[in-house]
Amino acid sequence: MRRVVVVALLLASDLPAANALEWASRSRQANTAPFQTSVDFVFEFKNASTLPVAIRNILTNCECLDASTDQKIYQPGQSGRLLARFTVGDRLGVYQRLITVETDERAAPSTQLSVSIEVPESVALSQRTLNWRKGGPEVEQTIFIRPGPGLGVDFHTAQATNDDFIVHLKTIRTGEVYRLSVKPKSTKKEANAAIRISGRDSSGRDVLVSAYANVK
Repeated sequence: MRRVVVVALLLASDLPAANALEWASRSRQANTAPFQTSVDFVFEFKNASTLPVAIRNILTNCECLDASTDQKIYQPGQSGRLLARFTVGDRLGVYQRLITVETDERAAPSTQLSVSIEVPESVALSQRTLNWRKGGPEVEQTIFIRPGPGLGVDFHTAQATNDDFIVHLKTIRTGEVYRLSVKPKSTKKEANAAIRISGRDSSGRDVLVSAYANVK
């Protein structure tokens, strides 16, 4: 009998320690609407232990994601919420981001949460990045910009983040097609810039789209 007890204790010691905080879910997913600026996620949890649990730190793996809990210490049996906000900006595509919650628990002091965000393309660009070869010809390149159907975006301004490039925006069909022309002032040295294309949709909301230019 003693041998059976010892074996059972050894097996139990090999098991991973359970978190005092029990999470209703450790992952969340969302799709954004056109021109949505941010996405909020809520993670609910409960302190299932017999001791208070303090939140020591909350870390994310991207500056685009902020996270915080509704308080810092949770008593036994108390429930809580973690709110995470993803800033969309001019991002496109699918993004996977992580949140690490650190507590004062000895056995299992950290928990990892994840969010998945899909940002569909509201405005189509014929190409998003323009490249010139260093020392090559200083030729003008073009990007065609087409807002999604029914969005009614009127683009009016394009500006590079530095003066290494000359940019010009022309309306082909208002709300439907725009042409962005970009040319480097010189290809003798490496250069890069983001080009911010500003507009306004039919509801009066400001819209910002980015393209990129590089001499390399």
